[in-house]
Amino acid sequence: MSLISLLSMFMAAGLFSSARFAISAFEFTVELIPFQRGETVIFLPPVGELTAATHRWPFLIKLTLLNVDLELLASELETLDEAQNLHFFLEQLQSQIGFYLLRMVAITFICGALSVFLLLRPKRKWLIAIGGLLAGSFFLLLFWSTIYLPYDYDAFNQPRYTGAISAAPWVINLSEQTVAAIKSMGKQLEVAAVNLHSLAQQLEQIRFSEPADGLRVLHVSDIHNNPAAFDFIEKAVGTFQIDLIIDTGDLTDYGSSLEAELITRLTALPVPYVFIPGNHDSPQVIETMRQKGAIVLEGETVEILGLRIFGIADPSASGPEVAIASEEYLRSCGREAYRLLLNEEIEPDIVAVHNPLAGEGFSGQVPLILSGHTHRARVTLESTISINAGTTGAAGVRGLYAPGENPYSMVVLYFDRSEGERQTLVMADLLSVHQNQDSFTLQRYYNQNSLQPVTMESSHGAGEEQDEAEQPDIR
Repeated sequence: MSLISLLSMFMAAGLFSSARFAISAFEFTVELIPFQRGETVIFLPPVGELTAATHRWPFLIKLTLLNVDLELLASELETLDEAQNLHFFLEQLQSQIGFYLLRMVAITFICGALSVFLLLRPKRKWLIAIGGLLAGSFFLLLFWSTIYLPYDYDAFNQPRYTGAISAAPWVINLSEQTVAAIKSMGKQLEVAAVNLHSLAQQLEQIRFSEPADGLRVLHVSDIHNNPAAFDFIEKAVGTFQIDLIIDTGDLTDYGSSLEAELITRLTALPVPYVFIPGNHDSPQVIETMRQKGAIVLEGETVEILGLRIFGIADPSASGPEVAIASEEYLRSCGREAYRLLLNEEIEPDIVAVHNPLAGEGFSGQVPLILSGHTHRARVTLESTISINAGTTGAAGVRGLYAPGENPYSMVVLYFDRSEGERQTLVMADLLSVHQNQDSFTLQRYYNQNSLQPVTMESSHGAGEEQDEAEQPDIR
């Protein structure tokens, strides 16, 4: 009977140990995997996992992060100091461990009792209860002696990394550094947006101004999950009186559900939000954006405020993996989209793509092409005007480690109706905010032949002018 109870205990742990629980703002699943090394594995989708040798054989503990309640996390960080946060976290952890133990004891008791009943068919019914009690006792004894008592929290100071995270062990202390940098940059971006608007008004005195009743569109791209970009966009929407936002993709870095929750703040803006998925955006992110109210374009045309927009999603956005399609495949996708567009009766005012290569086939055929992906802002005035917004999120977290290479950038597009009642681009303002330089630039482009941009720069230091040369910096 003891052997049966012991085996049923391991069976219960292997089959029914998975449980979902929350600690503070974090939601996890926990599993006990029997006959494995005494390690704790923390799985952080989609970047990989970290492993630490924390206890003794025979159970491996696997924790999978499911969700982070950002509002609750922000509230706790504001109301509690570091010591209180740690104490609060440990209290919740101990409470969850207690509930988990009670649950597992109940499960092992049931499995032990059923095993004795099915295998031994005892005439004395109380032997079934004994089998269950033995299984529950074995579990408690093993858990206490191999996990609870010897558990070494210091083992996480030198964890083992697997997956994409293995190339970046600094992720453990990245949170504190990144939050500080993002908060600082967010404030700078809010101030810069107001000052950039002031520069735009000064430019009106140099050249003709935008139409009084014209349509204003904000073109953003490659936010890469950078919260500071949200502050920039929100302030720009208010100060430039934006009517519509067009995002040409790469809202996230890995396309995970956690990132999808972070970027839905954009859909709460008081203007329509048009989203063209990029190669870093997964089907899950696309569906979340659609559910939250964004207008997602994947090969269709939409008319908003009298502006006809045709959007082409990056082909890599159709799968969960972050990848970059070949140049030839991107061009072929663009050609196929162009053939589809020829079947439509109404020609679009804008073709929006993520990768500029997908838009090459539309050159000379449509008035305006919007793109991103390269992280290099650029405005080209030809028969078809081509505008790349660069990276509104300064390449995301990666940009914090090379701040001189990727300024925060976006483009304000000014439209007016022509005699044929079609929206026509009158001019475009390229806005750039340089990291760690306390400087920003505004370049105004007018839709006239052979007209060079007028550039105004504001800086509290000796900021260098932005290099506009587009380079093959594919992200």
